[in-house]
Amino acid sequence: MVGGGGACIVGANTLRVLGNPAQIDIYTRRDRTAYTPCEQPFVLRDILSYNDMFYATPSWFERKRIGLHTEKNVDSIDREKKTIKVDGKDIPYDILVINTGARNKMPDIPGLTGDRVQYLTTELNSAKKIESIMPKGKRAVILGGGIIGLEMAETLIKKAYSSVSMIVSSASLLSQQLDPDMGEKFYHVLKDKGVSLRFSTSVVRAESGKDEIKLFLSNGETVEADWVLVAKGIIPDVELARDAGLKIGKTGGIEVNQYLQTSDPCIYAGGDCIEAWNMLNGEKTITALATHSNRNGRVIGRNIHFGNTVPFLGSLNIFGAEIFGTTVVSAGIKETAAKKEGLEVLSIVRKATTRKKMFNGKDFWAKLLADSNKQTLLGVQMLGPREVSRIGERVLLMIGEEIPLARISQYETIFSPPLSNAYDLITNEVDILIGELLKMGKSVKWLRK
Repeated sequence: MVGGGGACIVGANTLRVLGNPAQIDIYTRRDRTAYTPCEQPFVLRDILSYNDMFYATPSWFERKRIGLHTEKNVDSIDREKKTIKVDGKDIPYDILVINTGARNKMPDIPGLTGDRVQYLTTELNSAKKIESIMPKGKRAVILGGGIIGLEMAETLIKKAYSSVSMIVSSASLLSQQLDPDMGEKFYHVLKDKGVSLRFSTSVVRAESGKDEIKLFLSNGETVEADWVLVAKGIIPDVELARDAGLKIGKTGGIEVNQYLQTSDPCIYAGGDCIEAWNMLNGEKTITALATHSNRNGRVIGRNIHFGNTVPFLGSLNIFGAEIFGTTVVSAGIKETAAKKEGLEVLSIVRKATTRKKMFNGKDFWAKLLADSNKQTLLGVQMLGPREVSRIGERVLLMIGEEIPLARISQYETIFSPPLSNAYDLITNEVDILIGELLKMGKSVKWLRK
């Protein structure tokens, strides 16, 4: 197994749980592994320690009889000989698993180099570099409007930074997860906390001085900062696979079949480095989520043990985060993407409370998106308290199972005044969508085709 991410570790553990006696070896460039990289912003915020991030110890690998080889770079794969080359030595394999993850996008901007320019990667040393530079400044600029940039913006505000600016090339925040109407509502969360936001703007060039770095923007502005965090997204790390002649998909990820086999049947791949697909429409996508990698690992482990009997169903582009106390959730297809596909779309955005205010109910927004022809949900986007993540999981199943709107409308929900509302927002929105279908002269469907 190549890489120290969740797909390898979970895949190896799955084999052991199933009683598979095979020799298992994991080779990783990291000096330590079995940690959750997405927890790094919370370590930098002093909520967690670095040790809190780890979910398995070296002794765990020993008990599981999994050979863990840290600080080992796999230089190449010889598919004909079925070997990998590590430190000049050929290591044989019967089955190989690739879990090489992803790397940060490095924008080609003149002058954007040096110690004042930082990236938060999956490697712990990147967080430690940021940890060392944070106390030396009070002004930071973040390039990008995605989750890493947002979580770090909150971290810096909580570290008493006097100026935190975000330069976002798209027209709204979380543009991969939220439609503009929901992105606009989320914008106010950051604005109210003192984060300066510039949209539809990019950095043309940068100049690093002795005490600061200057960014020259496409809108003509100049922004000065003590340091810059580049958070422009990731690209799959497929160099090893490409050099071995494995097929690479149109998204840049390693091409895999439904059993997560690559174009070589003796090589499986999972995690951020593969080209996965949307469960609803089959569209190819890169899904950089810990839960996605873990599920890949279980599928790979079972298919190695039993033969290819467990298909991977795909992803529903799940997303969840908490920024400045507001939970953001999305799943499925966005309205803008659905319309590009030519789907006949119905959508609705409404506000409600999780329960009555006297029972500490909190406001939240929900957007539902439906296909008016199939009469099923395509997507959900929500903003509110942490409870919306649980509500989102309920809607996620409705989307994935393509349950007709008419059936969703008649599912009862758990109700007690301290817990919820008798007429919850999701059911209310579904009923409104059904009303729109009836106004269009459509017959309501009860059964899936």
